[in-house]
Amino acid sequence: MGDATQHTLREFAEVLVRLGIATEEQAAVGLAEAAGIGMDLDEDFDNPDELTFLVGECGLGFQTPEKALGYLEDGYAELLLDAAACSGDAVVVDDVELVKDEDGEEYLHFRRNGRSIWHPAEHLSDSTRYMDWNTAFEAIGDLVPGNDDPRSFYQLDEDSYDAWWLLLTPEQAKGLKEFGLPMPVDLGNWVRDEMPTAEPGTLAWYMEDDRLHASEESRRFLDEWLTPMDAALDRWRTAHLPDDFPFDYSPDSLLVLERLVLDRFDGPASLEAAAGAGDEFYAGAVRYVGETALRMWPCRWTYRHSDDPSMVFTNEPMVCPNAPGRFAWEVSPRYALHTLVRDRTPHSLREYLSTVENAVDSYDKALRARTRGR
Repeated sequence: MGDATQHTLREFAEVLVRLGIATEEQAAVGLAEAAGIGMDLDEDFDNPDELTFLVGECGLGFQTPEKALGYLEDGYAELLLDAAACSGDAVVVDDVELVKDEDGEEYLHFRRNGRSIWHPAEHLSDSTRYMDWNTAFEAIGDLVPGNDDPRSFYQLDEDSYDAWWLLLTPEQAKGLKEFGLPMPVDLGNWVRDEMPTAEPGTLAWYMEDDRLHASEESRRFLDEWLTPMDAALDRWRTAHLPDDFPFDYSPDSLLVLERLVLDRFDGPASLEAAAGAGDEFYAGAVRYVGETALRMWPCRWTYRHSDDPSMVFTNEPMVCPNAPGRFAWEVSPRYALHTLVRDRTPHSLREYLSTVENAVDSYDKALRARTRGR
C-alpha cells in the first residue's frame, strides 16, 4: 500500500488504480474534473470520506441520495439501475414500481435477471421524496452478482445520505479501509439466479425453485418425507385416531386434534420426549397439521438441512406459503404442536397456521394493486 496517512485526491486516485477499482484513464478523468472545479489535488484531508466524490468523477459506483430528485418511484428506479450497472452485464434490473395495496401497505417491486423481487416500504406521505433506507439497502443487496462472484456492495462514507458505493472484492474493500475510509455498510447477495421452467406463480414453480437451490441432503430428506405421505397418514388414522375423528383437513378437525394432543401430552417436555423416541402419534400429527395448511392455502412442504445445531427451524419439515420471500415466512408444524402443549390454548393450531394465510393474502393484494395500476 501507499502512504495511507496522506489523504489527498491524488493519493486516493492512486489507491483506486492500485486496487484495480479504477483504470488509469478513469482516475485521470476524475482528477481532471476535480481540478476543473478548483480542488487542490494534493491537499491533505483530515476526513478521508470527504474524498469519495472522486468515485463519481471517475465514472464509478453510485450514490444514495438523501431524497429522490423527482417522483419516489423514479428515484428508486435510478438508484437500482445505477447499482446494477456496477456489475457490468451480470445483473439486469427492470420493472421497478412502488405498489400500494388496498390496505395502504406499500411495496417496492422490481425484477432482477427476470426474478420478481418485493420489499415492504414505508414513506412519510404520498408526496414525500425521502426514500425508505431499509428498503433501499435490502434492494441494493439484491443486486450483488452472487454465484461465483466474490464482490459485495460497500458504502464508502460514514453517513448513508449522499454516500458513494462501490462493488468490491473483500481485498479491495480491505485496501480502502486501510486508506482510511469508514466503510460502515456492506451488502451481500441472497437472491437465487437460476429460474424454474414451470409456469410462474404455480405450485410447480415454487417447488422447482426450492429444489434448484436446495442442498442434496435437503432434497433427499424432502423426497423421503413426501413420498409416503398418504400411506403414513392412513396408518396414523387407523392406529391412533378415534373412529369419529373428522379426517377432512378442516379447521374443525384441528380443534379435535388439539384435544387429542392435550390429552396425550402434559407439556413440552413430554412432547419432545415423544418426538425424540419416534412416537408415531406425534409424527402423524406433524404431517396432518402441515397437510391441513396445504389444503387450506397455496403453500408447500420445504426442508433445509444444516450441520449447525444452533440454527433454528432447520432439519425439520416446514410449510412455506407460495409467495415471494418478503411475504413468505415458513411455519413449523412441530413448533405449532409445541406451542399448543405449552400454552394449552384452544384454536392455537389454526392461529399459528394463519401466518401462511396472511402471507398469501398480502401477496394477492399486492398483485391486484399492480394489476389495477396498469
